[in-house]
Amino acid sequence: MTQTPVIRLSGIRKTFGRTVALNGVDLSIRPGEVHAVVGENGAGKSTLINVAAGVLRASAGTIEVDGTPVPDPDPVTMRRLGLSVAYQHPALPAHLTVLECLALVNPDYGRPGGAERARALIERVAAPGLRMAPTARVADLSLGQKHVAEIVRALASNPRVLVLDEPTEPFKDEDVRALFEVIRSLRAEGLAIVYISHRLNEVAQIADTLSVLRDGQMITTRPAAELSHDEVVALIVGQSLGQVFPSKTPADADAAPLFEVSGLSGPGFRDVSLQIRPGEILGLAGVEGQGQREVMRALAGLEQARSGRIAIAGVPVDCASRDSAQKAGIGFVPDDRHSEGLFLSLSVQENLGLGNMDALAPGGLVAGPAEARLADRAIRDFSIKTPGRGTPVSALSGGNQQKVLIAREVLAAPRVLLIDEPTKGVDIGSKSEVYFHLRRLAAEGIAVLVASSDGVELEGLCDRVLVFSRGQISAELSGDQVNDEAITAANLQSTSRREGRAEARRGPSLRARIAGHDHFPVLVLTVLAAAISVWASSANGNFLSAYNIGIFLSFLSVLAFISFAQLAVMLVGEIDFSLGPMAGLVVVVASFWLPDGNGAGALGLGAVGILALTTLIGAVQGLLIIWLRLPSIVVTLASFFGLQGVSLLLRPLPDGAIAFDLSTFFTSKLVLLPVAAALALLACLGFEWMTFRSRTGRALRAIGSDGASAFRLGLRRTVTVPAVFALAGLLTGIGGLILAGEVGFGSPTTGINYSLMSITAVVLGGAIISGGRGSFLATLFGAILVQVNASATSFLQLGTEWQYLLVGLSTLLGAGFYALARRRPA
Repeated sequence: MTQTPVIRLSGIRKTFGRTVALNGVDLSIRPGEVHAVVGENGAGKSTLINVAAGVLRASAGTIEVDGTPVPDPDPVTMRRLGLSVAYQHPALPAHLTVLECLALVNPDYGRPGGAERARALIERVAAPGLRMAPTARVADLSLGQKHVAEIVRALASNPRVLVLDEPTEPFKDEDVRALFEVIRSLRAEGLAIVYISHRLNEVAQIADTLSVLRDGQMITTRPAAELSHDEVVALIVGQSLGQVFPSKTPADADAAPLFEVSGLSGPGFRDVSLQIRPGEILGLAGVEGQGQREVMRALAGLEQARSGRIAIAGVPVDCASRDSAQKAGIGFVPDDRHSEGLFLSLSVQENLGLGNMDALAPGGLVAGPAEARLADRAIRDFSIKTPGRGTPVSALSGGNQQKVLIAREVLAAPRVLLIDEPTKGVDIGSKSEVYFHLRRLAAEGIAVLVASSDGVELEGLCDRVLVFSRGQISAELSGDQVNDEAITAANLQSTSRREGRAEARRGPSLRARIAGHDHFPVLVLTVLAAAISVWASSANGNFLSAYNIGIFLSFLSVLAFISFAQLAVMLVGEIDFSLGPMAGLVVVVASFWLPDGNGAGALGLGAVGILALTTLIGAVQGLLIIWLRLPSIVVTLASFFGLQGVSLLLRPLPDGAIAFDLSTFFTSKLVLLPVAAALALLACLGFEWMTFRSRTGRALRAIGSDGASAFRLGLRRTVTVPAVFALAGLLTGIGGLILAGEVGFGSPTTGINYSLMSITAVVLGGAIISGGRGSFLATLFGAILVQVNASATSFLQLGTEWQYLLVGLSTLLGAGFYALARRRPA
């Protein structure tokens, strides 16, 4: 290649403590080429890409773009310079729509016509079965669709260098072919493409140049055509690997089946029959959605079969639940080890022990020494590379995580082992180890059933392969028929049917779209608030009098502002328990700074001072969360007690008249509403627009949805969290001033209840406490319901206990109905 590199990395070194992840790595990426980077898990591929993308700062070395050094690379800078990454684990905030994710990296997608551009890009990248509407929420997408959306997001910034990190991991053959056509067209347009994959057969098809990383060092960079498959494998593992797959031992055709399934039918499959003989590994193949995975999950007890017979060694077994299947001797390794298999925060020993609790904890207490011995045996037998049995599983490479998962199932002594995608996300060296382990288990008398999307894997590992189409077995391949070409041909026979079915599955139903809308809670809350109002007014006609409505609107305005503050904090995944005492402190401070008798100028200056104080308190809380890396619940609970203590120090007893002009200002009319209510409504509409229509709002929701993904997109939580807490302080200060005008004197305990009331209003509004999703308009209606409850019980003199009961009941009814309405059909 004679072209000047678009990006050149020179002498890149990256250390994590004493661990050297990259050691003097050089990499040049040129326009119009597909440059593959391969290596085992832990070789440094992801670290190298994160350094190039500005996600990680190199310990040494330089990054050049068009020959010019980049002195301070960060995700935004590198994206502006033309590098975009489609990550193996998609950097897509779950609560945003696909279109909003695109708008985060390219504001043009947030403008008129953006949805049409997004739809065209999706159709270019994805095969029909993986396409989605631009307005689809990321959380509602399948794994394959998320990977499509991630590639689309990477392309949306119009990059000059596109990095694809394991892009085909969840894809089937036709999806891979569609992606490769896109890659070839992008290459023809002059785009530089970095392709990272464990699937060497794919690398051979698409790569122009190939670089091999091993143990953090660049071993070689050569034209891909010069390297054979065996040479690449040898370069990756550092020695000749020999045979990747173990040799197959012919099964005794006359032997009685170890595992037998007859006439099994259930959701997505029907009339499925299969047998596994001693020493045999049986494979399941088929394009996605043809029923093979549903069958495996039904055998594992995770899906309910409607009819059929399952037998082990001729004895019928019950697989109605996962527990019953385990007791019958059926082990299961799912295809997604992170979400369904492993407990990432727990140690290797704890993960291994969890599958053997009956033996390790017969009396309810875990026998530590026995668990340690079991873990040591598994680490030895399965060649698990780990610093120790106490190491968190999250710290292991993908291959070693997979071996932990397989070992856990095997340690439970199953008679049947079901394994879905046995080497998904696993490097070539670990793949071979997994294959040899599975063959050994089959030889030891365990029936092994494998589902895989990799035809080469099925060819090398399995004795027979059953191909699924439309929920039934359409072909059985055995002997010399078990090869990649025959499996692919059998799969292709059902492709056209699959695409037709996939189109029917695109997008949720109208009911689901309505129930899933951020403003759906408004309808529920309106009905509940109206029902309580009708009940109260029927008991006392004065409930809806102008005087009572005026009082209602004043206290609603207080709660609305404080609830808006709470929602702003929740959107970024935090919570603030200090808002109630902060509003109470405003009332106390107002009795000193806004005394009765002061002129308008002095009152205005005092009000500005109070708002500055609450804004500062909020900002300090946010900074403490960032600087000390403390949970917001800890910081704000401390503030809750601290602020309440300050109020009691300043006013041990209620005292100090607050200027009557403050109440007059907030209760005076602005058009048809009191000023306080009008300000609350304007704030609601303004923040609602910002949340869903502005780049800032999308950034807040992205950070709350997934902080790690947001950082990869260049969004900085370290700046955003203090800013949001400062905003919460300002909004609480406004609510506190309205409350001070209503109370009229410095009461030290006023406001405490607003902390929980604000959380209630936000939750009633459909916000997710963990962050990323919420509506200011729905929160306003949540505040209306809470205030209607308070007003009704107070007006009817029912007692405080009824206020709590009605708020609790309304919260349960509203949130419960909201959750049920959004629940997907089984």
